[in-house]
Amino acid sequence: MDKGWLGEAEEHERDRGLVKMIVKVLYFASAQGLTNLKSEDMRLRDGSSVKEIAAEMLRLHPALKTIEPTFRYSVNFEIADDSAQLHDGDEVAVLPPVAGG
Repeated sequence: MDKGWLGEAEEHERDRGLVKMIVKVLYFASAQGLTNLKSEDMRLRDGSSVKEIAAEMLRLHPALKTIEPTFRYSVNFEIADDSAQLHDGDEVAVLPPVAGG
């Protein structure tokens, strides 16, 4: 049976209760430069908030710690604080400050 985009290891984690949702994280500006990623999927426990995804993001990408205090986050195109509840399939954008002229 074809498992689709969810691989066997991830399906096993879901079965064991380790993963309840997958959230897409989008990186912009300096965050994109420090991670060398435009986006990535993160696996989180059900009921996680922006605060938990921020902690996981810093665990995976320690270079972000230098600029993380300046980040704003949006969840599904709406600015959110770190207590915002996340749901399976949500999209979280990491918005560092940008300068313009």
